[in-house]
Amino acid sequence: MFKYKKIFIILFSLVSIFIMISSVSSANYYVNEDTSHKNITDWIKNNAKTGDNLIFNTSSYNLTDRLNITKSINIKSNKNTQINFIQQDEMYCMFYVTAKNVVFSGLTINHNGNGNTQEYSSGEWGTTINGFHMNIKNTVINTNLIYGASISFRKGSIVNCTINSKSQGIQVSYWKGNIINSRINANEGITNRIALFHNVDYWYGDMANTTIVSGNNGVELTVWKGKIINSTIRTNGSKAVGINIQYGEGRIHGSKIISVDGYAVKISDAVKITNSSLSSRKGLSKSVRYLPDLKVSKAFISGRTCYITISNIGFSTSKPTRIGLKIGKVLIKAHVKSIKPFIPQEHSPDSWTKHTTKVKITLPKKYTSGKYLKTVKVDYYNKIKETNKKNNILKFR
Repeated sequence: MFKYKKIFIILFSLVSIFIMISSVSSANYYVNEDTSHKNITDWIKNNAKTGDNLIFNTSSYNLTDRLNITKSINIKSNKNTQINFIQQDEMYCMFYVTAKNVVFSGLTINHNGNGNTQEYSSGEWGTTINGFHMNIKNTVINTNLIYGASISFRKGSIVNCTINSKSQGIQVSYWKGNIINSRINANEGITNRIALFHNVDYWYGDMANTTIVSGNNGVELTVWKGKIINSTIRTNGSKAVGINIQYGEGRIHGSKIISVDGYAVKISDAVKITNSSLSSRKGLSKSVRYLPDLKVSKAFISGRTCYITISNIGFSTSKPTRIGLKIGKVLIKAHVKSIKPFIPQEHSPDSWTKHTTKVKITLPKKYTSGKYLKTVKVDYYNKIKETNKKNNILKFR
């Protein structure tokens, strides 16, 4: 337990350092009730520099149009300003972030869904904060939209935040970042779903001391690497899954995963679950594992060497095993290292695309001729749980 507390302290410290972008020479621009949208955009365009502060200096502020954040600035309030979006046209998002290292802090952001969009019917679609590289801390986000998400981004962390969304809390494509000390209340928690298309979707990051309550799947991703520590995920929807991750590596520790009407977890077999409580609908398994699937995809002899190619076409990294090559009555065994799964390219970061390994076996000279039937069997002792055991054998001459 001490080990994981230490990990959490280190993680929290690193994230805190990462998201605190400040300088003694930073300039401040204060937003009051009578500050117009044009005033803000002119300051960002003409005066703002990296590390400057856009400070909301009033208890509430009505944002009349999308705010494009094109500079690496801090957007914050010392008065917990309620920012209300009252745009009437094309209200796709409130904040559109194209700069790096943008920080939101100390705000309550309300995406009310009162406007119209050209793509969908009135007040249905939008993203409250949409960007590539940003950090959000000590902020409340209320997204009152039927479709869309509170946050959509690729890099950055969420610390001490509350997200309330009628649809998706966090929408993921490529995401490297963490969630710490936060709460997400949403119809869909963390999801890989992207409007109108579904390209790549992975999350490399950790979750600590966080609660997710979702009407659909809580955490739904294709690829994940990280840790979930001391967190609670509860799904209330029909057949909703607490955590659904096909390809994953990492650990879930000290957490509660509860599904009222579905599986607690459907997860890669490479993810370890320790000291955690899982609860599924009565009659369902608490944990469903996406398994590896080893396949002998190719074997041939050149000279006295037999070259064997083994693929993992399953969902998780396989453990090291033994391969057996039988020629006549002779059996030759060799070691096979662990193999990462094949992930379709549209879902795969480069580091995950390798999914084959090659084994070389030197043959006794008399058995190199083609008259002998050769049989290759991977996982010779059948110690690996697999999706399919029927493709472990290949016969050739």
